[in-house]
Amino acid sequence: MDKYNFNKEVSRAGTYSVQYEGTKAVFGADGLAPFWIADMDIEIASPIADAMKARIDNGIFGYTFWQNPKFYEPIKHWWKSRFDISLADEEISYAPSVLYTVGETVRQHSDSGDSVILTTPSYNAFLGLLENNDRQLAECPFIEDENGFSFDFEKFQTLCERDDVKAYIHCNPHNPTGKIWLKSEMERIREICLENNVYLISDEIHMDFVRPKESFVSMVELMGEDDPVLVTTGLGKAFNLASIPHSYFITRDRAFRKKLGRVIGAHGLGAANSLALAAIEAAYTECADWIDALNEHLDGNLQMVEDYINAHMSEWLSFKKPAATYLAWISFEPSGLDDDEVQKALVEIGGIAVSPGKMYDVGKNQHFRFNVASNRERVLEGLKRIHKTFEEITKTTEG
Repeated sequence: MDKYNFNKEVSRAGTYSVQYEGTKAVFGADGLAPFWIADMDIEIASPIADAMKARIDNGIFGYTFWQNPKFYEPIKHWWKSRFDISLADEEISYAPSVLYTVGETVRQHSDSGDSVILTTPSYNAFLGLLENNDRQLAECPFIEDENGFSFDFEKFQTLCERDDVKAYIHCNPHNPTGKIWLKSEMERIREICLENNVYLISDEIHMDFVRPKESFVSMVELMGEDDPVLVTTGLGKAFNLASIPHSYFITRDRAFRKKLGRVIGAHGLGAANSLALAAIEAAYTECADWIDALNEHLDGNLQMVEDYINAHMSEWLSFKKPAATYLAWISFEPSGLDDDEVQKALVEIGGIAVSPGKMYDVGKNQHFRFNVASNRERVLEGLKRIHKTFEEITKTTEG
């Protein structure tokens, strides 16, 4: 019997889950099977639950500071044992969230009207972040072919040379495509950014979903002393703690590290989430085998998606299993159907909520994002709903 049961049925009823109770507001229909937002229908690891319960049992949740060994040591242990990267205490700082860190770094290194590079398709919150902060999108689209997604270095170089471009938001591994960046790609990206005074922000929130883990190369590994480079991450994705606000960032840019710390304090956000601190210690010291087992489960789910599409839907869909994340970025380009038509049919015929590709792009792109982080039977049910959708919609189109 497996040590961990990732196929356990878990109810989220009454928890005000965005994935379930927020679906109607986004997709406009009741009763949809939700496979859209990026959290997991999987219980957290028991050492994390036990650590947070123990903290709750103390009964007092006053202001808490994070500058202590129980914050630094687990993080240093995780990065050394998982990625063979040695960190110093002063390189690590707590922050309220990954998106806050990305947004504040953008705000501190650019002015209203300036441009920021995103690799598209892009995590949709980055697109919203630029719009809400009056920054312009400098789009660097991936080149997609049968081998996956490659980076357009010529386009990136041209964008970085523009006077109005002040920052680049890197996503590693990439959401939504699941691309794992090669060390050679990242070295060249860093070099171009340094040459053109473009601040490099690397969101590595999905770093623990790289299979095998040795394939992951963090931008931290390439950082030089005082490089204008910042890496931000946390436990929200890998350990399913998205509703426990926290993150941390790593930088060797000493001046900006101090400045960002002052800004966080000035915004009244300097105190740490005490439950998050308990979770970090437990996750990073007791849960390595749990995350390894979870990755095996997710890889199996993604393989099932690829196999099912090849067996039943290859005339309409194409998908190649990524070696990272739990997000299937599925193309329906072979169907020849329109983005809006497909999204409408998935809701009305399939009764399924998946994230439409245009959420992650500046235009239509004939993809949707399907979250497989749940039990295998539920993923299969989602695939059947997608199958039903394309069977019906293509009959209508052909008729």
